[in-house]
Amino acid sequence: MRIPSPRSVKGAALLFLSREPDRKAPVERVRLDTLVARLVEDHEHLLAGKEARFVVGELAPLWLGCPEAIVRIVVGNLLRNAAENSFHGEIAVRLEDGRLSVQDSGTGFDTVAAARRYTQALRESAKQGGGQGLGLFLTRRICERFGWTMRITSDPAQGTLVELIFP
Repeated sequence: MRIPSPRSVKGAALLFLSREPDRKAPVERVRLDTLVARLVEDHEHLLAGKEARFVVGELAPLWLGCPEAIVRIVVGNLLRNAAENSFHGEIAVRLEDGRLSVQDSGTGFDTVAAARRYTQALRESAKQGGGQGLGLFLTRRICERFGWTMRITSDPAQGTLVELIFP
């Protein structure tokens, strides 16, 4: 299976978000637990050469009413960010009680300072015509669109925990 490039996936997400929801269109249903397991496998190559690994805990069955491509964008962004920021230890992935959590073993970060850098990076990227920094922005917008909640907590001693809470 060919994994689409991040740029083409982001383009598809932007196009989807730019459209008004079609209330008459049939709603696609996605089984999140099955998709998360496949996405973890698809992202394992990002840990090659590192002393880090994905550890999948409980994946309770959960169906979502949205396009599979959108779920792939959101979960893929979380897994990619965790892999890019973890050099040893475990990246714990769980789905239970309507909550997907991805806990990395990275160094964590100051969330307030990161928000400032993120806003500045988006401005600079837009001026230069690039797409860096769009992953988290798209993830947040998709969550807003579907009524999901995203929480990010980070601690230098614990790494970063990202939780998606589905209604």
